[in-house]
Amino acid sequence: MAKRDISFLVNDIKAATIEAARNAAVEIMNNLAEQGPVWTGRFSSAWYAVPDGASPGGARSEGKIYKYDLRNVPATKFKAGTLYRIVNGMSYADQAQDLVEFDPPKERLTKAPVAPERLILGDRPEGGRRGELNSNGESNRSTAPLDWYMTYINGGGLKRDLGTGARRGFGTYKARGFG
Repeated sequence: MAKRDISFLVNDIKAATIEAARNAAVEIMNNLAEQGPVWTGRFSSAWYAVPDGASPGGARSEGKIYKYDLRNVPATKFKAGTLYRIVNGMSYADQAQDLVEFDPPKERLTKAPVAPERLILGDRPEGGRRGELNSNGESNRSTAPLDWYMTYINGGGLKRDLGTGARRGFGTYKARGFG
């Protein structure tokens, strides 16, 4: 009988870990969407929690900052290693995350930003990154500060959101093996 109880316990721990990872992914994606650039809303809606071997899709919507929930994180099987990678599926994600030099879009932006209160105007130096604006002039625009992504990753935001989501996931999981 004890052997049977232990196997249920192991399965419950695996299932609870997956639930914690899914909740953490939702928390992280919501904060990435909130803190990142948001002109049309397409970039904010293109964050994906992808299981190992899967690829992200594109934008889910536009016109607002996207709000993620558990429906946006697919269930996966427990295995050693990474359960999910959180990536943005837009072709210009590296530019939007200020990881590479900015390459202006071919068509001119004609719509106002979804979050006009976040609009920053300035001049971008030749070969500069998306958020790299100085206050001299108004020829370039940005809706998130320079290095917003690395600040989130290295500045404690990722760690905080991982903990918050994991606590929520473990806290709401109902064990099935005992009782």
